[in-house]
Amino acid sequence: MAIGTDIKIREMSTTKVMALRFTLGIVLSAFSGVLLLMAYPPLNIWPLMWVGLVPYLYAQYRLMPVRHSGLAVAVADLAWLWPMLARVFAGGPWFIVHLGLFIAVLSFFLNTERKHHHLTGMRWFVLYGVLSWVAFEAIRNFIPFMGTMGFVANTQSSQAWLIQPVSIFSIYGLGCMIILVNFTLAQGLIAAVDRYWMPEDAVAVDPQRNRRWLIGTGAAVVVWIGISLIILGTAPKDAPTVRVAALQPGFPEPAHVDSSTPQELRVETLLSQGYEAADQGAQVLFTPELGMAIDPQVEYTREFKDLAVETGTYAFWTYGLDVEEGFRNEAVFITPDGEFQEIYGKVHPGIGERKAVYSDVYPVYDTPLGRFATIICMDGNFTDVTRRLAQKGAQLIAIGTRETKGISEQTWTHHVLRAVETRAAVVVTDVAWWSPIIDPYGRIVEMNKVPESTRLTVVADVPLGSGKTVVNVLGDWMSWVVLAGWAGFMVYFAIVERRAKKQAK
Repeated sequence: MAIGTDIKIREMSTTKVMALRFTLGIVLSAFSGVLLLMAYPPLNIWPLMWVGLVPYLYAQYRLMPVRHSGLAVAVADLAWLWPMLARVFAGGPWFIVHLGLFIAVLSFFLNTERKHHHLTGMRWFVLYGVLSWVAFEAIRNFIPFMGTMGFVANTQSSQAWLIQPVSIFSIYGLGCMIILVNFTLAQGLIAAVDRYWMPEDAVAVDPQRNRRWLIGTGAAVVVWIGISLIILGTAPKDAPTVRVAALQPGFPEPAHVDSSTPQELRVETLLSQGYEAADQGAQVLFTPELGMAIDPQVEYTREFKDLAVETGTYAFWTYGLDVEEGFRNEAVFITPDGEFQEIYGKVHPGIGERKAVYSDVYPVYDTPLGRFATIICMDGNFTDVTRRLAQKGAQLIAIGTRETKGISEQTWTHHVLRAVETRAAVVVTDVAWWSPIIDPYGRIVEMNKVPESTRLTVVADVPLGSGKTVVNVLGDWMSWVVLAGWAGFMVYFAIVERRAKKQAK
């Protein structure tokens, strides 16, 4: 009787411990999600990104049951990715708005990382963690409507002193550094707590290996920051500058589908802003994506030429047209002598958007002020278009956008990194929200501080870039290194698992 009672007490105690572990695991995972959410705009508390993964990783490897360890990842995604993407894609198709929820569900059912690390004695916890996370980002870059949206590196865009090595290692290099710090700290936390309590179903972390990772990661961070400060400190102080103007007209809807706003009003508003900017000394004018539904070379041509000639300004006029051949989402460049140049057509279409008819053309305009180029909206979410233009000598790249408020809170971070990657100045002009002017080192020269759906003209002097970076030569080379390493681990883990099954038999 006494023995039976003792067994029941121990079973009850074990059940309570498991319940406590499970509850604490849920809390820590949700806390991770909150930290990650706060690291991104609009709060943009960027240091949180360097530690945001640690709580859920501890929960995943020490608190959750082995078979359900993926629940830690899922809960973190529910607290972070779901609300962030719902805000970004608000008003879009339901399956896009709730994309974060679907990802969380998949994370729960498909996560097998703890099993892999159990079989390999936690030997590859940090390295595989870095490769798998950043490889997933690299794969997402191939998804048409995603690009670099939500990359961990985006959270650091406000810190020019920290992001300069992106010009060498690309956005994926910064991602690797952030995830490296997270996984190293998580491993250190696991090892520290294991000295006092370690569950029976866990695999111990080798103390010497943990120490080496802590020292190595610390050294890597110091080297990264050192490189960044050197690059920023040696930035030319006498680079030629151009006075630019982003003409934000305050018409959120695409011109070609907005029947409530006459084209005449749209044209008059942009022309008026052009004259206003010229009075403030602007030399180059920039306009937003789909701000007009007329071709300036066909309609209101005299008015556009008069503005250029009378003010002596260059201008990028951006418009959208539904024509028999398809959709024309374009920008045309006009010189101070009233001559139109080669058009640019948007390369990367957005959600539900057709590919532009005249895409895959990458003109760079050589002027006495410098070499200018343009891209349109979603093109800035990817790394390829700005890089191609910089390779052709672009010193300043215009980005006309038509965003919603939720998306615009995030996309300015992409444009900062595009500037650093290419070492070209970037001028973003939105229809109604954020319109930042960014120098070639990712420093924001000017940006409307409170985004409102209103008319606004942003004028600033911006230095021209050199276009000389390792990334411009080698492209996103770091992403291919990461993908190759991750694929190698997939093969390795498959072999290890097969051997374990044979031994079990």
